[in-house]
Amino acid sequence: MKKKLGLFISVLLVVLLIVGCSKSEKEVDQKGTTDTKTPVSTTDGKPSTSEAITFKINTTDPKASWDTPISKKLTEKTGVSFEYIPIIGGTDFAQQKYDLWLASGDYPEVLSLQPRFLGKYRDAGALMPLEDLIEQYGPNIKKKFGKFYNLLKDTDGHIYSLYNVQTATETPANTQANFAIQYEVLKEAGYPEIKTLDQLYDVLFEYYKKHPTIDGQPTIPFSGIGSNFVYNNPSLSAGGQPDHGNFIIDSQNQVHLNLVSDNSKKYYQFLNKLYAEHLLDKEIFTLTYDTAPSKIAQGRILAGYYPEWFLSAPESSIKSSGKLNRQYAKLPILFDANVEDHSNAFTPTWSNNNWAISKNNKHPERVIQFIDYLFTDEGQKLISWGIEGVDYEIKAGKRFRSDEIIQKMTADPDYNWKQGLGNNYNRFSFGNGAKLDDGDYATPLTKEYMIRGYDDVTKEVLAAYKKDTWADFLPPLEYVPSFLWQIPEPEGAAALSKRIQQIWDRESPKLVMSKNFDSDWENYKKLIESSGQSELEAMYTKSWKVVVDEYNKAIGQK
Repeated sequence: MKKKLGLFISVLLVVLLIVGCSKSEKEVDQKGTTDTKTPVSTTDGKPSTSEAITFKINTTDPKASWDTPISKKLTEKTGVSFEYIPIIGGTDFAQQKYDLWLASGDYPEVLSLQPRFLGKYRDAGALMPLEDLIEQYGPNIKKKFGKFYNLLKDTDGHIYSLYNVQTATETPANTQANFAIQYEVLKEAGYPEIKTLDQLYDVLFEYYKKHPTIDGQPTIPFSGIGSNFVYNNPSLSAGGQPDHGNFIIDSQNQVHLNLVSDNSKKYYQFLNKLYAEHLLDKEIFTLTYDTAPSKIAQGRILAGYYPEWFLSAPESSIKSSGKLNRQYAKLPILFDANVEDHSNAFTPTWSNNNWAISKNNKHPERVIQFIDYLFTDEGQKLISWGIEGVDYEIKAGKRFRSDEIIQKMTADPDYNWKQGLGNNYNRFSFGNGAKLDDGDYATPLTKEYMIRGYDDVTKEVLAAYKKDTWADFLPPLEYVPSFLWQIPEPEGAAALSKRIQQIWDRESPKLVMSKNFDSDWENYKKLIESSGQSELEAMYTKSWKVVVDEYNKAIGQK
């Protein structure tokens, strides 16, 4: 999830849905709250530290720990600490665990869940409405959300979960496109313009013809990771679409299944062409998030569709091995020159792993006070920059990470976790590119920081294209009315989605390998259509229009 807020954008601004609910209260004995006598109140918006208290909260991060310098600083400021309940084992295991918790009523006092999971807790009456608590104990939450505050509310007027508000006024410098091409390929081709899939194909074909092996192993011209990032998401990017998961949304706010769109057909044709010319990774249908990184780190994959969150680790391995020329340029690539690129999409809030307060919590005001502290400039500096003198310094009145600090951080892959910069409270950050009231950046990922981190080979490639960072290749930032995958799943959609997913998973490799593509595509479309496509699209269109209407009402446009 890109950002540059200089131009005023033409796409509808964003709504971040609303995970809310209510039902009858069910009293359950609290487990985990300690050392607390009476609720602590404030009148000036500042958190009170007169009583220490510990809450239980779930996490899917195995390295999460409250025993870190930054976490302890947060406790000093707020009197609040958290005991993490690790949920490790993947999405299916997590869903089973959350369902068991809900069925038994033995869930943590604070829940950190995606909207689709929170929706179940909402419907069961397990979540506590937060609006009155925010009104009394969350002045900074209200201040920072500003005109977007009402987006937190469900249709019943209640607020059931909290997340961050992104206040960036420029494209974060660490943002990059998802198509990746090796430096060496571009250099040998004379740093050509690569803006379309045809241009990408041409440079890959020519390089592979001259270099069938790299370091004694077969060269792999194009690869990917997992089905979504092999078939679906690349077609969204190449079509200039925001990332709405398996869907695209037209100008009339009608939701369409991307899996059978014209863009998907074009991208399958591109993969089919690569396959026919032996330019596609032979293992592309079986690669996973676990197996793909080691293959990329070998340095013999010329190009692929690799989001930054995935590519950074294997690319670091390539760099550590000394193969600087085998790193990747991150370029936006479209189907053709006529495509308008709206893929650099941004939302003013980020509803994903939201924090909710369960009915098991006897002191919810302390949780709100804790979150409210995170919404102060002091709290933002602590969770994003760290501790002054340890994680950053002040230089010419600005926050700054010295080379010595950066070297200390890069020398230990777990530094952020050990220091507390990686814990789940970091999701309340105002975001990269945002500025605090002092005019300085809210996070360290500034343009200056990114440039300092580039090696000479990377700087050479960027200079050849007259750019300073990979973010400079992106189109202007546009706001979108949320991402569709952020909103609660419509009732009845899960079964239809699963049925369609099964067909998609089964038929996609056949399309890539097809010798009669057009007829096979038509058969594939019929299978999807007969499995509830129209019904699923209608469900999401209805939900999406609620999102847009609520957004417009929230900001006074309706």
